[in-house]
Amino acid sequence: MSFISLKFAAFVIILLIVYYLVPKKWQWLLLLLASYYFYLCTGIKNMGYILVTTLTTYGAAVFIENNARVQKEYIKANKESLSREEKKVYKASMKKKEKWMLFLCTVINIGILAYFKYANFSIAYLNLFKLHVMGSTDFIGFFDLILPLGISFYTFQSIGYLVDIYYGKYEAERNIFKYALYVSYFPQIIQGPISRFNELASELYRGASFDIMRIRSGFYRVMWGLFKKLVIADRLSPFVQTSMEMREEYSGFYLILTLFFYSMQIYGDFSGGIDVALGVSEMLGIRVAENFERPFFSKNIAEYWRRWHITLGTWFRDYIFYPLSINKGIINLGKRCKGLNEGFGKRVPIYLPMIIVWITTGMWHGAESKYVVWGLLNCLFIIIGTEIKPGCEKLNEKLGLKEASLLLKLIRVVKTFWLMAFLRVFDIAEDTKAGFETLGLVFKGWKNFDINVIFNELKLPKEEFIVAIIALIVLFSAELLQRKEGLRSRIFKLPIPCRWLILGGLIFIVVVYGSYGMGYDAKQFIYLQF
Repeated sequence: MSFISLKFAAFVIILLIVYYLVPKKWQWLLLLLASYYFYLCTGIKNMGYILVTTLTTYGAAVFIENNARVQKEYIKANKESLSREEKKVYKASMKKKEKWMLFLCTVINIGILAYFKYANFSIAYLNLFKLHVMGSTDFIGFFDLILPLGISFYTFQSIGYLVDIYYGKYEAERNIFKYALYVSYFPQIIQGPISRFNELASELYRGASFDIMRIRSGFYRVMWGLFKKLVIADRLSPFVQTSMEMREEYSGFYLILTLFFYSMQIYGDFSGGIDVALGVSEMLGIRVAENFERPFFSKNIAEYWRRWHITLGTWFRDYIFYPLSINKGIINLGKRCKGLNEGFGKRVPIYLPMIIVWITTGMWHGAESKYVVWGLLNCLFIIIGTEIKPGCEKLNEKLGLKEASLLLKLIRVVKTFWLMAFLRVFDIAEDTKAGFETLGLVFKGWKNFDINVIFNELKLPKEEFIVAIIALIVLFSAELLQRKEGLRSRIFKLPIPCRWLILGGLIFIVVVYGSYGMGYDAKQFIYLQF
């Protein structure tokens, strides 16, 4: 059930009506039923995987918490008879049980995710090995796999919950049905955000009273998300695809425009979907973590990734980077490296975990080597930026550029935007080689530019091009206005007629100028009623 379908709209409307009719104490149960219905619409087979994740992480969390409680009670009851060494041994044995449970549950769930994402990828490389090393054409057959909806998101969210229970950050949820809602909550199941249990659980379970202001605010956000998705992202998609297919014929400025438009497309598609998810949640009286914070206004790549897909970045930071950075093996490696070079030794416990995190991030994005290259390039530029920062600051002082100056900020924003746009070529290239070839083609054929090629050959007609440019101006203007205050807060301060005019205009633009797929024209759809 797509977020942009009429079926989803009807689903949400019916849910909202029933949601505010049932008593608050049962609203969470209605959400669970709605979430499971939503997930069942993707296929009954997929339910098995989300149920495995729910049951295993729920059971492991309860086991870990019970084990910690038993340990505490035993030591308290025998504190006089146990020696310090005996207490230490007992605690270590109990902690070992918890570690094994955490490890086993994590392996099961990451294993399921890895099977769907990397099984065929691994088979492809095994076949290449057999062909080029062993000279055999007896290839292994590929699996017929379809990635279950949201498996990456609910797997990471559940593992994060389990790790937090292991470290005693909060108590485990004993009601399995409430925990099942946390795992399967439908607005965020498709593409996040990846919520933390201590933040989302209270929102899901407390219930909400009907509030027309909140409904209206959430609806504004849904429409803004649809604007980004339908008017911008889906409109630019055919151009980006065609341009990449014809990149050798139309290089230079055409590819620069392709990289720019793809950045806009992926942002409109991803953040637009998140806006719909958060808008629906707001209408239900549920606050969900933000996932984007005006990333295109970042002044360096590290800041960009703190603003883009925020919850994924913080998940990797908290559950991979931090544990690795305090890992004894890595710390000891850093100490040994200090013998070679003091500065290098100090950097090892920081940069080595960072490299591992970015390799993992690349693999999370896709089961192809190009995504690993993309991740490593991001990591490389972050490290370079960190290392040259002191030198750049000194250079700026000599040039008379103050850190707070508008010119310097603008230079950094433009530099970061285009660096990220160039790195994103690996998203749309067929493989790593094609990605680097495309980057090379960007610098060729600049003298042969003809705007009519965009309109005629690259599947972005003049009218569509104009709509896209105007929509992007609206998008950037809106994001600029949000520097100090949210856009909806500004709108709600306007007179009532102005609010209705803005909402009506937004609905009109989405319905009339939205792109609804190949051969499906929104304007034709409207005129069918006549």
